[in-house]
Amino acid sequence: MENTKETQVIDQDGTIVILGAGPAGLACAHKLLSNGLNRKVVVLDRANVPGGAGASFKWKGHTLDYGPHAFHTRGDEPESLIRSLFVDNPESLISGRKRVSVFLKKKFFKYPLQIKEALLKFNPLLSIKIILEFMMTFIIHQLVSIPIESFEDWGRKRFGSTLYKISFGDYTRKVWKTDPNLISRKFASEKIQGFSFMNLIKKLLKIGGQVTEPYYQSVIYHKNGSGTLYMRLAEKVRALGGVVELEADIRQLKLDGDKVKEVCYFKNGQMQTLETDFLVNTIQMPALVNLFGNQTPFIVRHHADKLKYVSLILVYLEFETDKIGDDSWFYLLDNEFVFNRITEQKNLSPTTMEEGKTVLSFELTCRGSEEYWQMSDQELYDLAIADCERIPKLANKLSKVTDFTVRRARNVYELYLKQFDSHAEIVLGYTKNIENIISIGRRGLFLQGDMHQSVEMGLSAGDLIQNMNKDASKCGDLKAEYLNKYVKYQNT
Repeated sequence: MENTKETQVIDQDGTIVILGAGPAGLACAHKLLSNGLNRKVVVLDRANVPGGAGASFKWKGHTLDYGPHAFHTRGDEPESLIRSLFVDNPESLISGRKRVSVFLKKKFFKYPLQIKEALLKFNPLLSIKIILEFMMTFIIHQLVSIPIESFEDWGRKRFGSTLYKISFGDYTRKVWKTDPNLISRKFASEKIQGFSFMNLIKKLLKIGGQVTEPYYQSVIYHKNGSGTLYMRLAEKVRALGGVVELEADIRQLKLDGDKVKEVCYFKNGQMQTLETDFLVNTIQMPALVNLFGNQTPFIVRHHADKLKYVSLILVYLEFETDKIGDDSWFYLLDNEFVFNRITEQKNLSPTTMEEGKTVLSFELTCRGSEEYWQMSDQELYDLAIADCERIPKLANKLSKVTDFTVRRARNVYELYLKQFDSHAEIVLGYTKNIENIISIGRRGLFLQGDMHQSVEMGLSAGDLIQNMNKDASKCGDLKAEYLNKYVKYQNT
């Protein structure tokens, strides 16, 4: 619906406030300032370093990421922006292909799964069972229309019960701490794009078939860790005249009719108020709704509460050895493992580690304040050691473990339960009706995505705001166009 109001959404001398100094928020700020928009741009974040989940931290002589955060390369504007940040020192950006494996049935497999390798390494009887099950499932679905309502339905239809279970089902249950029957089929469309067992069979038999990689494999990575990208981006924002306020705990957003007028945040021991003419949100939808308090209709708050997240625990083990293996990271698919994924960051950049040492990060997800979240650091360390003992190449190195540290992060991953899209659309519908706000980024749109996509959304939002400023009558249409472009789950 077209916005027919006569007034401009962004005042000529107004302030644009961006909630969140992650990839999307910083990219948006950079774009606005680079475009020469004559506005004050203020980025607020409660963390003490920029970068959001893509930040890094120092531990002893190491620089550690919060899990693997290499930047996918696609030869487009987001990549150009990242490269431009280091034009004075281009060699600091390491280009290459990530090496990723899965550990399954006590063996390592290439990732994405290569069917020839899998069928050769599996027990022959298991391989035969997988193929027969798949063919039977394929025939049944050709003859009978069976509704696909969940992630499990989607997986069983495309892979057969056994291959689905060992490749996706068990791992999905472990990572999301949820029965796959309760997870939306749209999660599969978002996360397992490109996988087709029929195409793999055809390729193996050399009768056609095309196998596409589900994710981009080429990456760039700063030699000093992922967080360096966003520290430099924040520096550039400041150099262009923007403000990046860290350790700013946002407490309230005040509305005046259908516009946000003030942002209230706590910093340096006191409450501060910032007037705004336009707000860019990159924080989680429920958190945004809570900032409006009782100004928000009950139905919107109700649907925001239905959006669920999974928290992350990271256990870092230091080994007094130069290297453990060649993988950037590998997934632990079997149920016997507590942890989901192990990263050896040194294989992305040796510079991030002390000489003669390497650090492995072990990722464990949990919901709410369940048992794992309540465990002590020592108990989590013991769990990581127990998982190492089940992997020969790690078990052989346990005598080299010299230290460990633990990090916890609440509500890191969006959980695509059934009907999640309906809840998200209600919240997005509410924010669309607030004249001077746009929600962007993975957090702001309840999306599963990578850093490249977040930067892309930030850059697009910068252009969007500039276009909205030029013609206020098109604001509604422009916001709708932006959301339709990025909120893929709405039409999947």
